[in-house]
Amino acid sequence: MNVTEEREKRFQRKPLTGLELSFVIPVFFNQTNADVLTELLREYEMYDPELMRKIQFVIVDDCSPVKITIPEDIRLNYTLLRITTDISWNQAGARNLGVVKAACPKLVLTDCDHLFPEGLLQKIVGSAFPHKLYKFKRVDAEGKKKNSACNIFYTSKAVFFTTLGYDEEFCGYYGYEDVMFREFQRRMGNKLRYFTRRIPIVSTDIDRDHSYHSLVRDTSRNLELMNRKLALLKGEHPFDAHSRLFLNFDFETVAEHLLDSGESR
Repeated sequence: MNVTEEREKRFQRKPLTGLELSFVIPVFFNQTNADVLTELLREYEMYDPELMRKIQFVIVDDCSPVKITIPEDIRLNYTLLRITTDISWNQAGARNLGVVKAACPKLVLTDCDHLFPEGLLQKIVGSAFPHKLYKFKRVDAEGKKKNSACNIFYTSKAVFFTTLGYDEEFCGYYGYEDVMFREFQRRMGNKLRYFTRRIPIVSTDIDRDHSYHSLVRDTSRNLELMNRKLALLKGEHPFDAHSRLFLNFDFETVAEHLLDSGESR
């Protein structure tokens, strides 16, 4: 098998029907458990069943030391992927993988500590195909306003890959991959706009002592990297700002469940 055939086989997936939106959620847990993820899925499981039949959750486990599993009784469409190469702060790579493996061209990129209200999901699923990036108003668990999250978007695969996806040169160190992604999109004419100002997403209360991570947040290296790339972005050849590193790791499909077919594998 040559390199091209091997790469095509790596990205093959069984076609999924009846889905209209893919929800990409990278996760990393290195403490005691992954209950935060399970609790989030339990919340979505209580939403309108007809709505949830149209949504696929693409969960990307970024080589967590804590084993990530999805309880068999959870009634959602989901694909659980695991990155098997241990790279610190690999959110950029995890997001790229989630988008590649998403069954739908319409995407939400988010985190496991944010909840989308049912009414907002109804609006997203029923909306026209997105030709730009959309952000969201945000509140905390008590309903107090927070700044819009810089790494949560509603968009399409086409828009996402306008800028070659996330630049994985940021991986291994903390910070600024989301800022660079947004700036690159802006350079291509894809400014972020609010999808709606009426229904905010919710930044949930999570157990940061047992169901989170303890990685060190040192932004110095990636800040310098971003500043160098922003200078290139402003030049005549903006794509010189992207390293072309993409899916620079090994991964596997751990589990997949389809509601309408009753299939799990």
